[in-house]
Amino acid sequence: MVDPTRVLVVDDHALFRDGLISLIGRWSEFEVVGAASDGREALALVSRLTPDLVLMDVRMEVMGGVEATKAITAVDSVVRIAMLTVSNLGEDVFEALRNGAHGYLSKNDTAEHLRESLLGIMRGETVLSSTIAAKVLAEFAQPDRPGTSAETGAERLSRRELDVLSLLVEGLPNEEIAQTMHLSEATVKKHLGSIMAKLHLRNRVQVAVFGVRRGIVG
Repeated sequence: MVDPTRVLVVDDHALFRDGLISLIGRWSEFEVVGAASDGREALALVSRLTPDLVLMDVRMEVMGGVEATKAITAVDSVVRIAMLTVSNLGEDVFEALRNGAHGYLSKNDTAEHLRESLLGIMRGETVLSSTIAAKVLAEFAQPDRPGTSAETGAERLSRRELDVLSLLVEGLPNEEIAQTMHLSEATVKKHLGSIMAKLHLRNRVQVAVFGVRRGIVG
């Protein structure tokens, strides 16, 4: 029998935090091992409780979720962090993903969607709620000019580039993509560069978000 995923819940609203703990407690795949009301408290509990997954509110007093995510990933590179927000705050999305978050989920999602998203994150996927993915892609998108948008560029991706994109969406780093596809890391980087050029995107996060929006999975 597989041990349940150890979860730390972090939110400064006690009623929501308690409700989330109660909800997760019904799912056999997870076990809530602790709760915190701000990022600083969460950082201390991560060191003491060694959870597998942290559910992190974005906006909190003392230390917010984005800052806490950066601090936690600096001391624990294994723990996975899923951000939870009631609103789709563009810059917070970008900062959270850049600082090591593995998912960015909406508090307006259904319980079942939250459960599936958390399971996906524990499988190594980068998970964004559909509304947040759409907002992030909109922020990244170039002005609609014939032949220059990401949507148009996607039609020019080769089969090999689509395979690389698929593995990137699953959350694999370059080394694992190279091993899976029996390529060198240099070749994977070359393919990623070509993908970004064709889609008019600037980094891995933007490419992953594009893949999520288009439903590109392995």
